Amino acid sequence: MIRNAALNDYEAVEAIMEQVQNLHAGWRPDVYRAEVTVLPPDYFDELVRGGQALVWEENGAVAGVVVYRERQTGGPVKMERKTLYIDSIAVDEAHRGRGIGRRLLDECRAIAQKRGCCGLELQVNGANTRAMKLYREYGFGEKSVNMELNF
Repeated sequence: MIRNAALNDYEAVEAIMEQVQNLHAGWRPDVYRAEVTVLPPDYFDELVRGGQALVWEENGAVAGVVVYRERQTGGPVKMERKTLYIDSIAVDEAHRGRGIGRRLLDECRAIAQKRGCCGLELQVNGANTRAMKLYREYGFGEKSVNMELNF
């Protein structure tokens, strides 16, 4: 079931976030640090108190998490838009491939629609083909592409 994250979820959420961090560190050790605290406790506290984190709970254990926020964009050359930006979405490795990520996205979509947002946005690591497949199947399309030239 999906519910708002609670302060006592910290250890389980951090463990899931560290799994994903370590995937990123494996793909890009020149960019990402392995074995680090991803969500410092005070930041997690802010997310919980601000209602910006949801968890998927199964049999009394946290199996997935999504962290999101409303984002306003616009300015002199861009149209004003309000979106729900997904900062992080992660599913415990033992529970992947069972639809939990899709259910978390469904809940984010419902929240975005209730708040009058025009859509969902997120970023994904180019090496994370499994996540990209999920997002494409869900209906996400590319908005921009980050490129780099390393020396």
